Amino acid sequence: MRFNVIAAGIAMMATAWAATPQEHFDAGRYTEAAEQLEGELREAPSAEGYLNVALALQKAGKTAEAVVNYERALLLDPGLSAAKNSLAELAAEKGIQLPPRRWTDDVVAIAHPDTLVALGSTISWVAMFALLFLVLGPRRPVWMTAAAVCSLALGSMLFALGWVADPRLAEASLAVVTSENGADVLTQPAGNSDRIAELPPGTPVGVLSPRGAWTYVDLARGARGWVQTSRLTPVVPGETL
Repeated sequence: MRFNVIAAGIAMMATAWAATPQEHFDAGRYTEAAEQLEGELREAPSAEGYLNVALALQKAGKTAEAVVNYERALLLDPGLSAAKNSLAELAAEKGIQLPPRRWTDDVVAIAHPDTLVALGSTISWVAMFALLFLVLGPRRPVWMTAAAVCSLALGSMLFALGWVADPRLAEASLAVVTSENGADVLTQPAGNSDRIAELPPGTPVGVLSPRGAWTYVDLARGARGWVQTSRLTPVVPGETL
């Protein structure tokens, strides 16, 4: 009888180990689903993969870790609406203050930054070759030269818009408070200095200057201060502060 119980336990463990992330998720084993997905992401990072990890961690009650992975999903794909909406809902539920909406968010909602950069580059190159042909070739009507110049200007504007509007430039220096007790933002890099704000777990901050045990950060509402580095996790995987 004892042997049968042990054998049954081993069989259950083997079944759980061999289960897919979706099977873990459907069975309510959210932490196991997240761990298995994270292993897959080390081989092939993707926005959808980080989104799935975030959803599993959120179900497991790990708010801060879920925010980190939502931000990582948006780092790879700024236009991933499922990640944006889920992050906004989680932040509202947990009282987490996210960075305010910017005009660049409206641009990304209309067109992906990569699309704008690629389109702008294509138009600019075509316009430059057209201008070269018009200048060196036989005499052409003035309107053709004007059209080429306008196309070059349009292409340059689209390229610049895609580059400036890309939130990945800002989020590359983003970190999230992952300490269970949150983090205090202080006026100086010392534990006895005045407190500016108290951040709950899952709060994103902009990293301005890492200084060993302390990191100078930018808050969503515009204030700046010092946070213990050990309480932060960078959004970029593998980065250290």
